[in-house]
Amino acid sequence: MDVNGRDSLDLVVVADLHYVGRAKRTCPILERNAHLGNELLRRALRRLELSSPPDVLVLMGDLVDDGEAPGAEEDLEALREELEGLSFPVIVVPGNHDGDPDRLLSTFGDRPGVHEFEGYLLLTFVDWYDPQDRAERSGDGLKLVSDVASSHPGVPIVALQHNPVYPPIESTYPYNLTNFREVMKAYSESGVVLSISGHLHRGHELTYADGVGYVVCPALCEEPFRFLRITLRGRDVSVREEALKLPEEPSLVDVHVHTHYAYCASTVTTSGAMERAEKFGLSGIMFTEHAGQLYVSSEDYWSGRFMEEPHLLRRYRNEGKDRMRVYRKEMEELRSSFVKLGLEVEIDRYGNLSLLEEDADGWDLLVGAVHKLPQVHSKDEERGFMEVTESLLKNGVRVLAHPFRFFRRNGMEVPRCLFRPIARLLKDYGVAAELNFHTNEPDPDFFETCLEEGVKVALGSDAHDLYEVGDFAPHLEFLRRLGLEGDDMKEVLFFP
Repeated sequence: MDVNGRDSLDLVVVADLHYVGRAKRTCPILERNAHLGNELLRRALRRLELSSPPDVLVLMGDLVDDGEAPGAEEDLEALREELEGLSFPVIVVPGNHDGDPDRLLSTFGDRPGVHEFEGYLLLTFVDWYDPQDRAERSGDGLKLVSDVASSHPGVPIVALQHNPVYPPIESTYPYNLTNFREVMKAYSESGVVLSISGHLHRGHELTYADGVGYVVCPALCEEPFRFLRITLRGRDVSVREEALKLPEEPSLVDVHVHTHYAYCASTVTTSGAMERAEKFGLSGIMFTEHAGQLYVSSEDYWSGRFMEEPHLLRRYRNEGKDRMRVYRKEMEELRSSFVKLGLEVEIDRYGNLSLLEEDADGWDLLVGAVHKLPQVHSKDEERGFMEVTESLLKNGVRVLAHPFRFFRRNGMEVPRCLFRPIARLLKDYGVAAELNFHTNEPDPDFFETCLEEGVKVALGSDAHDLYEVGDFAPHLEFLRRLGLEGDDMKEVLFFP
């Protein structure tokens, strides 16, 4: 089937965030993870942008936990801000928790009724709720379906509403529309292809009745934090469920998480990072803070002065201005079988680590990074990169952070001629290459070279924001595209 030049429509459906941020509201159900609603949306959007963006994103209602609570408007606005700059349009369906549906739709710049995308008609409904949360489709809503079908013969129709229409949900709580049989009759007679709902947090798989497909999107707010990818080809429908929580296998450790001690930190905190690591299915987490930032001022770090004048580390220590010992003491209190402690280290102009001798021992992991080169290497960046990298490997780092990002960050072409030499150095020193998507685009050719040389791959979020912690979906997909699955993937992963 060819509909206006297209024969398919890709939808992503997200339901039931139940977000509570600034609202004066305490969600009574802990399983809803209401404080994470905004972040869960951000994680889902990041996954879409890094993988395959849809034609349309549909938010299926209950975006906040109580739309009538003071401050709920600010929470809705915060969610709307997450949608800015997307490469695809967004449709919003009001839910029973969202408060005034007109306010909700106005906030997101949407409206109920007919939306046309790629030759498909998406109908959104604002159903009426009584004080007991019973929802009903109005007569005008029922008529809209038949009117649209009559005026657009042969065009596939998708119906979107918060409450499930079918199948009947056995519960003392009124999940279904009260007049769901009338709605089903209208959908069947009008040739509706698919009905999509939310509200039922466990969701329900695609089910057919009288020629119409019915699917219920699970709640994003409850583990394992699921959403749906739906593809329509005429009247053919396929549904794939995705979860933000990582699969149980293989066991994954985030070897590169920053803390509030970083000058470049945004929202990251140690307690927040540990919570996310557990909720999103990591087997462990490693705090690896910038060593240079723990010694010197922001100005002396970002200027690179600490690399050119390494005696500054000792001077800051003698003057009691460094933060290394405070960081270490605080992190030691968190250390456990789940939480490990490390540093992200760099190389100074003399080829030494940015680390005082008395601070060198006792870390679970040293991650080596090339953020900039000492000035002595300014005339030949490629040679300097090789020398600095080897200095890191000689000095006991076990993971090389974001390989080759230095060149991209500085607007230079990545020297592909160095892929094999760097991979061989990593193999010789037994150091893993970090797969890292933080402001970075890992090169599959480099990692394929690493695999050929027998180099392990470490997974790092390089998290400066909490939403980045343990977000390894792009990492796993990257490895799958290199042909790694199951035991083969386990075999190449680095575990500290």
